[in-house]
Amino acid sequence: MINHMTELPSLEAFVAAVRHAVAGPDPQRALRVLLEDVVRRLHGRSQPWLAHVGDEMLLAATSEMTVYHITLSPGIHYPPHDHRMSAMIALYQGTETSFAYRRSGRSLVLEQRHDFTAPSIATLPADAIHSVVNLGAAPSAAIHVYFGDLTRIARSIWDADLSEEQPFDNDFYFAQARRMGAGD
Repeated sequence: MINHMTELPSLEAFVAAVRHAVAGPDPQRALRVLLEDVVRRLHGRSQPWLAHVGDEMLLAATSEMTVYHITLSPGIHYPPHDHRMSAMIALYQGTETSFAYRRSGRSLVLEQRHDFTAPSIATLPADAIHSVVNLGAAPSAAIHVYFGDLTRIARSIWDADLSEEQPFDNDFYFAQARRMGAGD
């Protein structure tokens, strides 16, 4: 397991450490410890840990976990969606704002705004519905770990005006993304 090392983890070592953490007797605690260590080592770098085209890169997906590396472009607000499983977001570069919603019939109502600045770890419960935006001036970078196979679960997404729930579709997710300013 990756534990208090000074060098950056290899992708393979990190995914193995996540597998080990989520398979243990207290997966939430073990994963938090792992992510806190990795975020501490990655924070302050001038470049993201992993380079990729687009905002997200799937690192691993099994029945027990899904791991993404996500870099959010500044000012793009991604639409509300759910995951239907718990998740931890390890933000190691930049800022991220998450808007939490509750259902009101088939539409959504905004409940809370959570602003995160690296380094930080955010925990999302399985019933969370949220949208995300990077209101900073530079791309953010984070590791997202879900407690299950996010690539195979049926989940929902809402359109940009919060009025229509539909089955999650990645193309629709990116098509509904809208530019948002710091004053919004």
